[in-house]
Amino acid sequence: SRLREGKSVTTDRFLIYRCSALGFCGGHGDRLNGILGLFLLAVASGRAFFIDAPRPVQWHILLSPRRRPHACSTLAGEFLLDWRMRGAVGAVGRRSNYNDRHNDHVADLPWLISGESERVVVLHSNQRTSIETLQSVEARARLGSTGASLLATPYLHAHLLELLFEPTPLLANRHAVVSGAARAGRKYLLAVHFRSGNRSPKRWSDPPRHSLSDFESFLDCAEKVEGLLGWKDEEVAWYIATDTTEVASTPKFLELQRRGKLAYLPAGHSDASIIHLDRSPLPLAVEGLVDTWAQWLTIASADAAVLSASNFGVTAAEAGRLRHVFLGPHGCLPVDVSAP
Repeated sequence: SRLREGKSVTTDRFLIYRCSALGFCGGHGDRLNGILGLFLLAVASGRAFFIDAPRPVQWHILLSPRRRPHACSTLAGEFLLDWRMRGAVGAVGRRSNYNDRHNDHVADLPWLISGESERVVVLHSNQRTSIETLQSVEARARLGSTGASLLATPYLHAHLLELLFEPTPLLANRHAVVSGAARAGRKYLLAVHFRSGNRSPKRWSDPPRHSLSDFESFLDCAEKVEGLLGWKDEEVAWYIATDTTEVASTPKFLELQRRGKLAYLPAGHSDASIIHLDRSPLPLAVEGLVDTWAQWLTIASADAAVLSASNFGVTAAEAGRLRHVFLGPHGCLPVDVSAP
């Protein structure tokens, strides 16, 4: 709240989210969950927050610090919170890696919040720990009613993302192109995120998530969602965000494409967006980086979504404050993404 009000926040204690150029950090959703959890940890422990994430390129090339509103233009500094940092690998202080170690991270929250004496703490994390951080005894003692208010805030992660980030012109322009192609001038956009996991072996290696035969159930769910929401068929465009081009050869996809119902990837752009931030070879990751973030933003800007069990789609739906979200592989069950 002090940042949004333009008030200065000073401290000589620092918490740095670190994604090493050589280590494992996770995909889009894992990284965002880790960043937001560590940001709340920094708030609870009274530390200044920074991000040092050079893999596969510097984070701020696509998501920059949020600029101050024009109403605050007379205040010092261009950004609400300038979290940019390089070279945390050389920082002197506490260093811990919580990637894929959720229980260890939660167990260490007491000393991370109130017991750590080092001025500089550098942490790696791909874990979703927002609730655990705010519910901890130490955070409640330090934050008081503010912590309770944060926990009760619908779409808390969306608020935090908007406080920390905004798309750079590079990403914003690409998102405008992809979103415009996906919506095709129609009133509503329904995003379908299908994660196969292992159907693009030349682009990355990942355990299987959903078989190609499951794809039709995602499309059936999208049809069901249209009916539940009372949308007219001609008012709705579908956007297929997926990690395999093989879906484009399925009979139902071809039928919907003939009807002009859906967009897959922008014409002439092949499968550039089919990359994983960690698992794709560096040249492919860099080539597809802007497209894959534009894909994430297009899901976030949709009016409804049918999702895989994947943090990529879930965090996008959270960021966009989507009210109509359904899980495609689990009987088209409705999902509430408003809680942290």
